[in-house]
Amino acid sequence: MFFAVTCAKSPSMKSRDVAFVLFPKFSMIALYGALEPLRVANRFAGQAFNWRFVSLDGEPVAASNDIPISVNASLSGIGTPDLAMFCASYEHETGLTAPVVATVRKLGRRRTTLGGMDTGPFILAHAGVLDGYRATCHWESFPGFRERYPAVQTTKALYEIDRDRLTCAGGASSIDMMLDWIGRLHGQALAVQVADQLLHFRLVENSAEARVPRETRYQTNDPRLLSVLRRMEENIEEPVSSSKLAEDAGLSQRHMERLFRQELSTTARSLYLQLRLDRAERLLTYGGVSVRDASIACGFSSLAQFSRMFKLRFGRPPSAIRKIRRPPATSSAPPEDR
Repeated sequence: MFFAVTCAKSPSMKSRDVAFVLFPKFSMIALYGALEPLRVANRFAGQAFNWRFVSLDGEPVAASNDIPISVNASLSGIGTPDLAMFCASYEHETGLTAPVVATVRKLGRRRTTLGGMDTGPFILAHAGVLDGYRATCHWESFPGFRERYPAVQTTKALYEIDRDRLTCAGGASSIDMMLDWIGRLHGQALAVQVADQLLHFRLVENSAEARVPRETRYQTNDPRLLSVLRRMEENIEEPVSSSKLAEDAGLSQRHMERLFRQELSTTARSLYLQLRLDRAERLLTYGGVSVRDASIACGFSSLAQFSRMFKLRFGRPPSAIRKIRRPPATSSAPPEDR
């Protein structure tokens, strides 16, 4: 429950400069989710924030919904904002280039607070500025992110604020992240007032797991079935046998299969295979792993079987996915004095 709190405007309050760096196919909801709390905060706390949009070349950038956003500057002219928020989604590979990496590292050396939304954390991690920090990203790209950047302390949270690094899983989680940031800068009373204006009632201090609960995803409330599904999701690299899954849930294998047919219109074996193949696709898309490594990481003992099953599910072999998503080469030298 929220209470109306009046936050006095302070003319002397430092106005923080926020630069949103937009990459092609960025998430519009994540951008506006981050922007609107700043706008509302200004209503109650004076000009606490100002913001601008930046693109790689200074030209407008189309979001994933194809709506173009005009920008104020190119990345080379970003200057030294208080917060540089890297906004990416489907085509984050455009940010995995030497010029972008150099700019990110320069901002880090200048003590700019750095943020990433959705797949924006890939860009920060590629520049090395998330090494040793807690960070999160969109759940779909999470396995690949963790595989590619082991020096980052990855979590499955909605968002993470660790010292001068902000990351969130995208979507509406950017609202929670910015409310938390506003609260840290200007007090919890202002954050609550902003949340109240936005009709956003999930004002959290410790961010939850960044995924819709299994009950909603699978449209079932059967605790035994949910237990089996959790075990499947947590055991991709070393799949658990159907008999063991049933036993651990307190079911006979026949009863478990009946529940799968009744509740999910599929079999346990088919759904488990789908989960493993989906994980493999995400590893190949975002993790930069080899086809063989993806096969092993998802519990396939035979590369031929993996390739055949993958093609049946996605319509093309795993090697085709990897070729499409392979990121451009950049310098692997560590950032200086960040």
